[in-house]
Amino acid sequence: MGSFHVSVERTLVVLQAAALCCLLTAAVLRTVDAAETGDGLPVAITWLALVPIVTALWALRPRIVRAGHGAEWTILAVLLATPIAVFGTLNFTIPVLLLIVAFAVVDVSLRAGIHAAAWILCVGFALHVADSLTSWGAFFTGVIQGLINVVPVAVLLCFGIALGLSLRSFEKRRRDDQKVINRLQHATEMEKELLLSDERARSARELHDGLGHRLTLISMSLELAERMRGIDVDQAWEEIRTARDTTSDALAEMRMWVRALSPVRDADARGLAALELIAESFRGTGLTVDVSGDEASDRELASDDEIALLIYRAVQEGLTNALRHGRARTVRIFLAAKEQQMELAVINDFGWGAAAEPPELVPAFGFGLRGISDRTLERGGSMRARRVDGEFHLDVVVPLHGSGGTEVFSSG
Repeated sequence: MGSFHVSVERTLVVLQAAALCCLLTAAVLRTVDAAETGDGLPVAITWLALVPIVTALWALRPRIVRAGHGAEWTILAVLLATPIAVFGTLNFTIPVLLLIVAFAVVDVSLRAGIHAAAWILCVGFALHVADSLTSWGAFFTGVIQGLINVVPVAVLLCFGIALGLSLRSFEKRRRDDQKVINRLQHATEMEKELLLSDERARSARELHDGLGHRLTLISMSLELAERMRGIDVDQAWEEIRTARDTTSDALAEMRMWVRALSPVRDADARGLAALELIAESFRGTGLTVDVSGDEASDRELASDDEIALLIYRAVQEGLTNALRHGRARTVRIFLAAKEQQMELAVINDFGWGAAAEPPELVPAFGFGLRGISDRTLERGGSMRARRVDGEFHLDVVVPLHGSGGTEVFSSG
């Protein structure tokens, strides 16, 4: 729609430039004729003066109309068209008159365009009649001559009214589409804010339950050590060692959060190199991450930004969940492009914090997995998240061309 609007605007500019060139040509020809016959020089000068005036008026038209002065602009344009209609002929002046009528329809209404056309026709007809008032015979001849000249002009101005109606209809559709786009953008922003609020609340809860709990243990251990230092020195030192170990765990968890929420990735990196950079940012938490893929997948990631962004986010989410929920020690990432589809597998083990959970547990989709699921469905792909033999598997399949499946699985 945007490119079509630009095309229409460019077409109008071309039409305006062509009409002004016609008016300028008429003025030059009238000037040449006046030099040969000694008559018509005032008309030529008038047209030459109108060329820059009409040019400025058309250039300012969009701004004037947006300011709510479309009616005033139309009246001024029609008044400027009067000398063109009075002294014009059926050649180079018609394009300017046609566009003035069309803009009257666009900027005000159909009635305004009809009134503008009627004014131009009446002025032209009145000129012919006025020139023939010397006698009744000349009067009737002038009327007939006026009708002969006015009828073709009326037909041409009807084309101007039709053009104005078409432009007006297009402008209305464009404004309606823009309103819909604005509403969708507003709804999207609201949804984004709600999702971010949901993610912030979830992150705050996890920080409170995880990091907050460790900080509470550190405080309790240090308070106990302070009370026990004069009674049982060994017990006091034991509490200090406990506080130190808990502090190390808290720092590791904080580094995990920083890495998970703000992974470092070079914006210029493409393909498997970008996945490697994401993996490297998580290796700073002590996690072992292996990335592997074939040449076809590397090539497809580098050439299709939409699929690449989906794969990058899926890898980031898989690594974040492996650290945050699975307490993983190792993660394996496999990427392959085959049978016109991209296949991603993120597999992690379970650390001590998650070892007690049953291996057949079906994971509930959190904010991150829901987002990956929705993006995958939009691309016509599928996503599966499940436990397999003591490991967690996140599988994403995205069609490279056309549409694929539309299933999202939570278990095998």
